[in-house]
Amino acid sequence: MIRLSTLLGIAALSAALAWAGDAPRTAPPFEVQTSSGAAISIQSLRGKVVLLEFFLTECSHCQRTAGDLEPIYKEWRPRGLEVVSVAINPDAKERIPEFVRRFGVTYPIGLGNSGMIRTFGDLSAVMQVLVPYIFIIDRRGAIRHEHPGGDSAFFDNEAVNLRTELDTLLKESAKVRKAVRKPAPKT
Repeated sequence: MIRLSTLLGIAALSAALAWAGDAPRTAPPFEVQTSSGAAISIQSLRGKVVLLEFFLTECSHCQRTAGDLEPIYKEWRPRGLEVVSVAINPDAKERIPEFVRRFGVTYPIGLGNSGMIRTFGDLSAVMQVLVPYIFIIDRRGAIRHEHPGGDSAFFDNEAVNLRTELDTLLKESAKVRKAVRKPAPKT
């Protein structure tokens, strides 16, 4: 019986990873309210590399992610990195102040729900959503990386993987390269 449940769990995780959206793709419009009432929109951050994270304040994996994200955010914010986290637990407004204090978080945290992950990621309604769920958006507004909470290949070495993906995007220009047109040959 244990083997069957293990196999079913692996199958569900594989299906969840397969249903995650293809990258790169244009990030849809997204706005979230912080616990203090300020609005943050992904569109207003165009020109910056944005890490959008959905999490639960009481999730141990999410807490570890906060510990990995904060030093990266402090170090690379001057290079154009923005981090926006969205707490999706129903009591998030009450729990965010303790979470911020406990993990020294300085990046903004918004209030949301799991439906926001599905909408932003264009995920199936039947997909089990695991957190932390991370989207990394380039300077031009394209989702370049997506990591569902069950992505063990990413989260088992999270800090290194975050640095690798973010550094690559931070080195890219925000300008869209235009194709060089050669003049037509004279006849």
